[in-house]
Amino acid sequence: MAQTLSARRLADLLGPLDHVGPAYREIADRLRLLVVDGRVADGSRLPSERELATALGVSRTTTTRVFAELRDSGLLQSRRGSGSIVRVPLSTSSASSLIVTPDSSDTIAMTYAAPIGPPGLTRAFETAVAKLPGLLATTGYLPDGLPVLREVLAQRYTDGGLPTEPGQIIVTSGAMGAISLLARTLVSPGQRVVVEGMGYPHAHDSFVAAGARLSPLPVDRSPWDTEALAAVLSGAPHRAALIVPDFHNPTAAIMGDAERHEWARQLRRHDVVPVVDESLREINLDGVELPPVFATYDPRALLIGSSSKAYWGGLRVGWIRAPRDAVMPLVQARMMDDLGSSAFDQLVLSELLVEGGQTAAAGRSRLRAGRDHLLSELARELPDVHAPCPAGGLSLWVTLPERMSSRLTSAAARHGLLLTPGPRFVTRPGTVGERHLRLPYNQSHETLTEAVSRLRAAYDEVTDTGTVAPSSTAPSKTLEMIA
Repeated sequence: MAQTLSARRLADLLGPLDHVGPAYREIADRLRLLVVDGRVADGSRLPSERELATALGVSRTTTTRVFAELRDSGLLQSRRGSGSIVRVPLSTSSASSLIVTPDSSDTIAMTYAAPIGPPGLTRAFETAVAKLPGLLATTGYLPDGLPVLREVLAQRYTDGGLPTEPGQIIVTSGAMGAISLLARTLVSPGQRVVVEGMGYPHAHDSFVAAGARLSPLPVDRSPWDTEALAAVLSGAPHRAALIVPDFHNPTAAIMGDAERHEWARQLRRHDVVPVVDESLREINLDGVELPPVFATYDPRALLIGSSSKAYWGGLRVGWIRAPRDAVMPLVQARMMDDLGSSAFDQLVLSELLVEGGQTAAAGRSRLRAGRDHLLSELARELPDVHAPCPAGGLSLWVTLPERMSSRLTSAAARHGLLLTPGPRFVTRPGTVGERHLRLPYNQSHETLTEAVSRLRAAYDEVTDTGTVAPSSTAPSKTLEMIA
């Protein structure tokens, strides 16, 4: 059932206005972005023009123009007595990363951080094909996963210092499949879950869909403020905590050894289950020494891994490493949705994991070169943008010279560059995300160079307040996934 947004809730999602250019245009652009990235869903009923004007502190004329522009662009339907309903035109939307652009075939999408297939991936598929007859002799129903893959994954954890049996591994459809399964299994409606104040939005959305009440930590220099964690856990009972401690998405921060010890201590003290997304742990571009996996500090931890980040976005195989007593409830809950992930893809991943690491290393080498190239292009074209060099992960988390992320994203779309605005990664609506932008470096050097050129054009547009380009009256080009 689609949501009905109150004026206050929509005003919170829109955030404080920057008052750069006409107010109606800024509001319309931000509302369009909310629809594009899914924070305002298709079918949502918006508040009245008068209510929204009051909540935003603008004139009724301003919100009337906002609604008129969105109706003209095909994103809003208004009927007397029924209010205004968000309607995303099917012909101009896509639930995948494919770009549907009737007027432009060269749109660059930087909304997802997943690698293209590295050299060596084809060889793994070919080897798996040779072993396919043995797989075809089975039913292919594998709710806990292909035995050979579970054995390989268990051995990798054991070799890394965390003794693990194959029976503790549950193979899922990517990391998101693991997160969704854990959310449905762990959380009852109304239970609280601690999350990072700035994090991966789809993971947070999965817990909300399961009925969780999120308790986001403050957005500070570290995503894992231990004092804030203590205050949150002391204030109310919590069921779980969801964290990304290795090359955190989006900041690329790494949770240190002392922080892991303290988090584990506090979570045990308050009987909170750690859900730990380690899908970026393998994207260690500079070979930095990482602390042990979180289950070393707290054996209750549920660890999530994925092949999509380390190898290829299209290899939709993830897994959960769980304590023994948690495995059967997860498998039983999983069978209510599906009977297992692609058996062939699991066979491919098992080949990749036993080949000696060459394919993963080739992928990291390509990503490292892309990271360095993107940093060089940004330094040359946009010196006012602060872009730290991450030691791992798949994207830069840049700091803009002023609050402009949403405006910059809207302007970039007019130049054929699709971005995800910083506020999308902030769990609690506010102003922090407007100073940030996530820029993946997973594409070719030529594409990254062109992307920065378009970003520079958009930047010049939004920083020249006297010549702000008009909003596009065409519907949003695509609904982009964020990965």
